[in-house]
Amino acid sequence: MVNRTTADIYTVRHRRMRREEDRGSEDRTKYQAAVLKAAPAPRPEHPPAPFGDLTAATIEELCHLATQILPGEAKSVRDKRVLGVRRLFGHLATFPGNTWQERWEASGFNEEGASSVNVLARPGVGCDSSNLISALRKAFSLRVFQPSLPGFRANMFIRYPEFFRKIQRDPQLDSVFEKIVAHPEMNNLNRLRAKFEITCALTTQGITLADLSPSALLHYSLEVRRMGNVFGSDSSGARFGALAAWQALHEAGHFPAGTPPTLRMFLYNGPEDRRATRWHVPVRNPDVRRLLIDYLTRRRSDTDYTTLQALARYLVKLFWVSIEKINPGQKDLVLSPEVYDQWRADLRYWTSDKTKVCKHYEMILLSVRGLYVDLHSWAIAEPEKWAQWVAPCPVQPRDLKGYGKRRRAHIRDMADRTRVRQPLLPALVQHVETRHEHLAALLEAGRSTPLGGAFSLNGHRYNRTNSGTDRRMARLLENPTVRVVDENTGATTDVTKAEDIAFWEWASVELLRHSGIRVEELTELTHLSIRQYQRPNGEVVALLVVAPSKSDRERVIPMSAELFHVVAQIIRRQMPDGRPIPLVSRYDPHEESWSEPMPFLL
Repeated sequence: MVNRTTADIYTVRHRRMRREEDRGSEDRTKYQAAVLKAAPAPRPEHPPAPFGDLTAATIEELCHLATQILPGEAKSVRDKRVLGVRRLFGHLATFPGNTWQERWEASGFNEEGASSVNVLARPGVGCDSSNLISALRKAFSLRVFQPSLPGFRANMFIRYPEFFRKIQRDPQLDSVFEKIVAHPEMNNLNRLRAKFEITCALTTQGITLADLSPSALLHYSLEVRRMGNVFGSDSSGARFGALAAWQALHEAGHFPAGTPPTLRMFLYNGPEDRRATRWHVPVRNPDVRRLLIDYLTRRRSDTDYTTLQALARYLVKLFWVSIEKINPGQKDLVLSPEVYDQWRADLRYWTSDKTKVCKHYEMILLSVRGLYVDLHSWAIAEPEKWAQWVAPCPVQPRDLKGYGKRRRAHIRDMADRTRVRQPLLPALVQHVETRHEHLAALLEAGRSTPLGGAFSLNGHRYNRTNSGTDRRMARLLENPTVRVVDENTGATTDVTKAEDIAFWEWASVELLRHSGIRVEELTELTHLSIRQYQRPNGEVVALLVVAPSKSDRERVIPMSAELFHVVAQIIRRQMPDGRPIPLVSRYDPHEESWSEPMPFLL
């Protein structure tokens, strides 16, 4: 985990994810609008049993089977497995029950927060722990009993996916594993993660791969998230499990047609009618509530998201909810002068603090006036829908007197704030450049240092960590994660992660300041945004094509040398080993929609 004392990483996104969530319920999440709900796979009519029904087998039968399941193994391996089976099942046999499933559940190893079975290892007998884990792996793979997810994840297995696959003798599972191994864009870690997530879901739900539906895998993902067992997740529990497994199964053609290619897309895709009712409209009168929703839906087609959200707040919370408080019996848009005057008087002060004056209340008056005017014009084309709501507009021109002058003063104040902050830009640029250069040098020095080795950089002494995880990742990955410990402070830094974040912070700052584009436009830049133009004299000019955002017009920006350098660095970062920039779908939280697969730069 990145230590903030050395990397100083803290963003708006991180702050937003610090909110408390009820992680104990799948239904109480911010993804309540998902197309399908999470649900474990139903119990199969014929549960998988690759070597027959072993739920009531004797210990001797299980020991004999342990020597037969994988022909060609060394005798020493088979003997250790038999020792583990005798010790594990001998312990389970002391609990009540007619089947091994009942005894496993009575043992306490299947409960939330359960201990690993290696607690049964005898002191001083070094191989006892590994033998017990090996026996449990065999029991799960042979389907002797079905563990809960906490009971499964309490134990650390070695090479569980391959062992499980060989035992199942399922051609469909073999085919999926082969496609994962051959996946061109997955590194070794993600391949292992995808295999493990698939086999873990099959084991804990007691099903075969044919029964693993999107809903069942989503259930597994949310349960892993709730337990905090997602790789790379922090205390916020914001990351989902099974992301790699979902992608692998989708690309293997396992899921039904029309299933989104990624788990996040599956979660975010809500019912079609949700977009029409996504505004929280706490209006008591159902007819007026329907009118406001229809009005906002109609305006959605000709305005941007930020303006629409402000309009919804003005018309619902600050206009009609206040009108209903003043006159609870109000059923239409015809307001009496007394009701309107009282509402306009209240509008001059904050809703939460009546001692504070609202400086820009005219924007609310303009929005209300726009509502009445729009209804007048729309009623001509669609009288059956809008005519019943046509009413005299209560907002008079005198109510907006002086608005233009105050609006110009407001714009002048915003420009002044920009001028005040402008001298601080060089300090920001120097900070992000210096931090990225330091972390890049630290990453390079750390990679060239063996695990557990020490090195110096800029007068500081560092030690590269040498934990079991570090050694395992060094065996699996070509460029494993580099973590170092500062000898002066004792702080541990995930340099790989810190350098990556620092690079993208530097790239974002440089892109914004050299191009002048908006943040939304920044997130929508793709490899296709980079064009070139050849002048008549043969000179080639690099161009940055900015997709329309607020102005709804495409812009073409000639790239300066500094801007071209930043873009080149991003492309080099996104195209390691000459591979093309991957095509991904970007979720737009404003429009609540996914883009087509595009080679996004950021």
